[in-house]
Amino acid sequence: MKTRTILHMIVAAMLCLLTSCEHKELCFDHTHREKLRLVFDWRDAPEADPVGMVVFFYPEDPDGETLRVDFDNIKGGDIELPAGKYKVLTYNNDTSGVLFRDTDLFHGHTGFTRQSGLLEPMGITGNTSAMRARGSEDEPVRLCPDMMWGCADVEVNVPPETDNVIYLYPHELTCIYTYEIRNVKNLDLVTDMSATICGMSPELRFHDEELGMVSVTHPIEAYAAADGKTIVGRFITFGHHEDNPDPHKMMLYVRTSEGKNYSFGTDNPAFDVTGQVHSAPDRRRVHLIIDGLEIPADGGDPMGGGFTPGTDDWQSVDIDVEM
Repeated sequence: MKTRTILHMIVAAMLCLLTSCEHKELCFDHTHREKLRLVFDWRDAPEADPVGMVVFFYPEDPDGETLRVDFDNIKGGDIELPAGKYKVLTYNNDTSGVLFRDTDLFHGHTGFTRQSGLLEPMGITGNTSAMRARGSEDEPVRLCPDMMWGCADVEVNVPPETDNVIYLYPHELTCIYTYEIRNVKNLDLVTDMSATICGMSPELRFHDEELGMVSVTHPIEAYAAADGKTIVGRFITFGHHEDNPDPHKMMLYVRTSEGKNYSFGTDNPAFDVTGQVHSAPDRRRVHLIIDGLEIPADGGDPMGGGFTPGTDDWQSVDIDVEM
């Protein structure tokens, strides 16, 4: 009888032990996470209109992981982060033409664009015999970036010292260039056109907004203005590195109703816009002006000559313009 009682006690104890262990999980993550609010303050870019923003948190703790938080708006929202000190980068997350590298490094996080075709705005991809601006023949051809806004902060505490709110102040990261080619003769003969500009920067490092030093050529769109004698365009660029001595020259490529292809600007000094780029009052808003251009009216070259039409056959036309 005594033996049976002891046996029942042992079984009961084992059942209790198993029952108590059944609902408990071992937890080795003791990181304390703080609930806080992140707010984007747009006082430095009141006209910005991105769809959303991304924020990267780089912990000062060498064992910490880089954290990425995406927002589908430009106001911000509630987030949770491990307590600690961070360096922070933010920019809009609605870009389609910008690529990124070294995103896990605060000091290396960089935006750049893919390789492009010289005549991509005209729907022509791959190699082409179209002329390049003199001196830029070896420059890589890179797509223009999208409009970008963002900022960096080298010291963010979690939790924040007051209000449990982190404030970030994005501003413009890219530049808007516009241009016009005035007094164009026979513009009505043109059925398609595009342009390029050389000597531009290929990339932007976000933490200090340092531009890449190497020069690239951007293919850009071109349109006929309503007055019938002006060609206009607008494009986004990272800008130009002020220590890079390479010039900024434009080229214009047109296709006429007769199927002729012409390029303008190879050696034309009017298409050298270096001075206008460097002297622009606002490096974020640059307007370029070229005055005087004639599209061949009869399928021939006003300088004499001519060429066989075709997608890859481009005739360079340079007309002396009084400066």
